[in-house]
Amino acid sequence: MHRLFDLENPVWRFIGNIIDMFLLSIYWYLCCLPVITAGSGTTALFYVTLKLTSNQEGYTTASFFKSFKSNFKQATLIWLICLLAGVVLFIDFYWALTSGSSIGASLLPAFVMISVIYLIFISFLFPLLARCENTVKAILGMCFVMSIRNFLPILSTLLVTAGIFSVAIFIFWPLIFIAPGLSAYLNSYIYNHILKKYHLDLPNE
Repeated sequence: MHRLFDLENPVWRFIGNIIDMFLLSIYWYLCCLPVITAGSGTTALFYVTLKLTSNQEGYTTASFFKSFKSNFKQATLIWLICLLAGVVLFIDFYWALTSGSSIGASLLPAFVMISVIYLIFISFLFPLLARCENTVKAILGMCFVMSIRNFLPILSTLLVTAGIFSVAIFIFWPLIFIAPGLSAYLNSYIYNHILKKYHLDLPNE
């Protein structure tokens, strides 16, 4: 009977993980509402999930907002740069798709390839920022090189995220309340594996 109240019981650990995913998702949604703070919110999300998947458990709320505060300026600047690049890329892609011109048709495959690289890059950027302290220029350069070298593993994280949100939107809507935290948590196993190859270990708090 005492096993039922043991915090190491798999049932309680599962419940604890669900609560963590819920809290992280709510925090992330709130941080993304102003748009401008989405970068620091995403960095904080991965800061916590990278710790959880490295068996460095701590206080979820405290860790999230500690990372949010400490990375706010740099993460916001990086996010705005990426957002601007994304807007420009979207406009170019939309033009090539709808222009009906031969030039647009010929450029469309190139824009598709650039879009995929962009998604791979931005998917890895904030987990990297959660683990790495450097200048904005250095982090962007590191992220580009590392994301290209680990293209397929990072692509798989995109598929995981797309799959979870697709299920939440089209099949089981309550999943939306833990979708950001759950996708970040599952993808953090992959990101940890990549980051450890470059000795970017997260220090214990």
